[in-house]
Amino acid sequence: MTQDIADEPLLLTPGPCSLSRTVKEAMLHDYASGEEVMVEKIRHCRSTLLDLVNGHGSHTAVPIVGSGTYANEAAIGTLVPRDGKLLVHTNGVYGDRIVDIARHLRIPYASFRTAPFTPPTAEQFEEALAADPAITHVMVVHCETSTGILNPVAEIAAVCRRRGVGLLIDAVASFGIMELDAKALSYDAVVLSANKGIQAPPGIAWVIAKRTVLEESQGNSPSLSLDLWDQYQHIERTNHFRFTPATHLILAFSQALKEHAEEGGIAGRQARYRASWRRLVDGMRQMGFRTLLDDAVASPIVATFHEPQDENYSFARLYAGMKARGFIIFPGRLAAANTFRIACIGVVTPDDIARAMEALAETMAEMGVRSFGREPVPA
Repeated sequence: MTQDIADEPLLLTPGPCSLSRTVKEAMLHDYASGEEVMVEKIRHCRSTLLDLVNGHGSHTAVPIVGSGTYANEAAIGTLVPRDGKLLVHTNGVYGDRIVDIARHLRIPYASFRTAPFTPPTAEQFEEALAADPAITHVMVVHCETSTGILNPVAEIAAVCRRRGVGLLIDAVASFGIMELDAKALSYDAVVLSANKGIQAPPGIAWVIAKRTVLEESQGNSPSLSLDLWDQYQHIERTNHFRFTPATHLILAFSQALKEHAEEGGIAGRQARYRASWRRLVDGMRQMGFRTLLDDAVASPIVATFHEPQDENYSFARLYAGMKARGFIIFPGRLAAANTFRIACIGVVTPDDIARAMEALAETMAEMGVRSFGREPVPA
């Protein structure tokens, strides 16, 4: 028997996220890559992404088949020249992944770390750049979803402009939720994935790159399939991908962009996510859970909670209990041990979060957990 999508658990995870029925239905069409409908969908996606960042005239949007990590690798490999050097900040798993990418691409790099609950400061970037004049580019994760922390890209961008170095932003988690004005920040590139704030299916990512920088990057990439310059010049000339495109995902992404606009764009989507996040954090704290992050540095995308120090608690049982009640949650990542995460992205409302809080309380009671981290729950 085929399960109806209405019976699927709601994903309270930082990606993939639960999608609207209309976004899913957009994929129920088979088109050849060169058909006019596909050309038009690609044009719509590219133009709308530039609308979202005020990027018309200065930047261009280039699609990459794959996850956000693929697009990060394409951006680094293409935009950092072979005689360049990359400075990477990390305070979590995804910052560490950027370091991994640079290492695999054999791109010279320097890195510095802050604690998973601490964003970097502009002064730390100033000091790192002053100490190493060979650095030509900086890359930072906007929202580090291994914890939910929001890093200060505007302050970092200001340092990069003063120092004359290129800025690459991993906005895989934050795009469509937080403002990233291309002209105000003057970044060389911002990387996004379909399956986060845009609420489209995973499998396609985008690099919004400064045209002048991209046009000068021919020959930089060590990869054929992840050569951003080659993909850019081909799509500009033909309105097609170089290789087999993710046709169904383009259809869904285009529909998701329409629904993003109908919700009120970045402001509207952020308002819903923030309301859900507030309901989540307040509800969990009322039960006795402690958040990893202070509210001042937390994003409205995902919240990380310390696990209960109770002998009856196990994340495996919490996961199973939540799934049985219609919700999927995630464990913490290596950035913060003994934690778990609940996200607010996708087609999730504050009412959904309220139901999830009831499910979590029921699951904890079922496990016999009485201590949530501060004091035992009253009998």
